[in-house]
Parts: sequence; structure tokens; C-alpha cells
Amino acid sequence: MKKILIIIGVVIGLVIGFGYGTYKILDNVENYQENNTDNEARSVAAPEENDDSPYASKQEEYQEQTKNIGGQIFELKLTDATTEREIIDIMHKMTHQKVKAEDKWGAIPMSEHTVSQVLEFLEKSNFATKKDLMDIAKKWKSGDFQTVDYDHNFFWQWQGGTVGRAYGIMSSAEEEEFIKNNF
Repeated sequence: MKKILIIIGVVIGLVIGFGYGTYKILDNVENYQENNTDNEARSVAAPEENDDSPYASKQEEYQEQTKNIGGQIFELKLTDATTEREIIDIMHKMTHQKVKAEDKWGAIPMSEHTVSQVLEFLEKSNFATKKDLMDIAKKWKSGDFQTVDYDHNFFWQWQGGTVGRAYGIMSSAEEEEFIKNNF
């Protein structure tokens, strides 16, 4: 009889612990989604005004923004084991061909193929940031890059970035030169 009572006590304790843990996880996800559903929520990582360029001249800025930044990846190699952190890093590196930032490390082509791969992967995922990542990838899939600097800073902030915050979007000429020099 003592064994049965002990087993029942352990089971009740596990159910309460599991229930409380599930509640806290769902509460954190809800708070995250409430704070990241629109651009105002992302404004903490909003790009700076273009007048705040860290470069002395437009020519220096052009050269810095379009140079070869190294760390190029051409094959995404997404698997069932790909983590949320890894997919955010991939999407972050994809933005580098479109945004102006003082420092950039790594680049992945922002192509129809890579965007489709990311979107297809995200559809099957169950990440805490799935909704935000899907919204961004769908926007990119439709060719909408008007807020790619906000997208970059969303990833940058999520990764704990301290250097390399985006402060604008490259012109088509700058992007073309970046692609030529990096891919």
C-alpha cells in the first residue's frame, strides 16, 4: 500500500511539474509574439537614419558596403537537425546582400532558391519564432524587401548583436556590386 501511495504521489508531482513547465513555456511564447508582431515592436532594433552613416564619404561607404566580406555559403544543407539558431543565422546572412551595416560577417545569396528552401524548412518547423520567421520569408518570397533592414536587425538583436546593426538598405547598384564581389 505504501508503494502505491508513493507512486501516486510521484505521478501527481510530475503532472503538476509538467503542467507548470508547459504553462511557463506557453506564457513566454505568447509574450514573445506580443512583443514582436509588428515593426513597432521591432523598433528596438530599427535601422538608424541614413544620415548616421559611419563613413566619411559616400564613396567610402560604397566601397565598404560592396566589398567581399568572406564567409560565403552557397549550399544551405538544411536537415531535420537544423536548429532555430542556425536558421536565424542563415536568414541573417541572407540580408547582408541588401542592407547597409558597418560590419557584416558571412553571406548567403538572397535568391529565389534559397528563400524557397528556408520557407519550405520553416513550414515544417516548430520553433518559438516560427511565425515571425515565416512572415519574413513570405515577404522575401514575394519580392518585398522594403523592411529588410528591420529584418536584419531582428536577427541581429535575437543573436545578441553588439556590432553591425543595419542602418539602411543598399541601392540596386550597391547590391549588384556586392553580389559581383561576393557570389
